[in-house]
Amino acid sequence: MEHKIEKIDIEKLESRLIEAIQSSDLSFLQTVLHDDLKFVAPNGLVVTKQMDLESHRNKSMVVESIESTIEDIQLIADTAIVVVVYDTKGVMLGNPIEGRFRYLRIWKRIDGHFKIIAGSSTKI
Repeated sequence: MEHKIEKIDIEKLESRLIEAIQSSDLSFLQTVLHDDLKFVAPNGLVVTKQMDLESHRNKSMVVESIESTIEDIQLIADTAIVVVVYDTKGVMLGNPIEGRFRYLRIWKRIDGHFKIIAGSSTKI
């Protein structure tokens, strides 16, 4: 039987995710993003795992700086819902991005590993 999800587990994953986003760590991102991921970007675009990985691979997404503040983690069975604010600066698809963004991210434990299955982001 798997151990109960603890908030500290999710906090560690969120911290590692920030590092992976900033460094374009494709290996970690490949592992942690679910194959059927759906993420709604601030411009309304629905992003898939393949699109996210490709943006790191071809350097169309470059994160110059990012700081995160976790506002809430809600644990429901094998799922965690995270609300986090990022202060970020960088380039996405050739367009500069800068500001504060609130993310909603859903982590689910699948076969003993946490995967991001869905999320969204809004500029605040």
